[in-house]
Amino acid sequence: MTDTVDDASLAIHAVVRNRVSEKALDAVQGVGGGFAYRTVVAGDLAAVVTAAGTTSDSREHLRRHGRIVAQLLRRSSMVPVPLGFVARDESAVREFLEVRRIPLKEALDYLEDGYELRLHLSARRGVGREDELRTAAHHVYEQLQLQARAARILAEEGGEHILSAAFLIPRDEWIRFVEQVTDWEGRYPGIRMDVTGPWAAWDFVHVMPTGDPVGPREET
Repeated sequence: MTDTVDDASLAIHAVVRNRVSEKALDAVQGVGGGFAYRTVVAGDLAAVVTAAGTTSDSREHLRRHGRIVAQLLRRSSMVPVPLGFVARDESAVREFLEVRRIPLKEALDYLEDGYELRLHLSARRGVGREDELRTAAHHVYEQLQLQARAARILAEEGGEHILSAAFLIPRDEWIRFVEQVTDWEGRYPGIRMDVTGPWAAWDFVHVMPTGDPVGPREET
């Protein structure tokens, strides 16, 4: 884990395939959301990085990270890396890719051409009994799960909010998924169904730190 950030330090935002022959990396290098980013290649993998900078403003780090990941998501299949992963230099980035090569490649296969969509189900006041609405919400989740590559419930609560769930959907089917949610909402007027996304698949893959020389930034 890095203790300090110097001029050579690099923030890692995502991992993509190094498809040199297809010139795919040309599409993920450039300016994302006003921030210049580039790739560091190790064999058949590449990390998307920016200069880490020295600011301790966590909101600025989050804004930059989120914009770059969103920009990449429109251009390439990728594994998103949690906010705050900082490598001391390019050699440390390559070491990270080498150490995590197998799980990263498996994650890229799993997430290929996929989007994450999140669904939030809430009870409308004065429409239906809570137990009936909760049963209906779980039925909707189970039916939508059949159309997804993967799905998971993120939170279940009492009262107005019933549950939140994440779905991994093929890129070319996400609009149809939203249309299906609209159809289900029409069948259950007592439940408000809000879809957000598409997002990077944060809830379906987790990149863990490897220790020195790569790890989450320590904010001061």
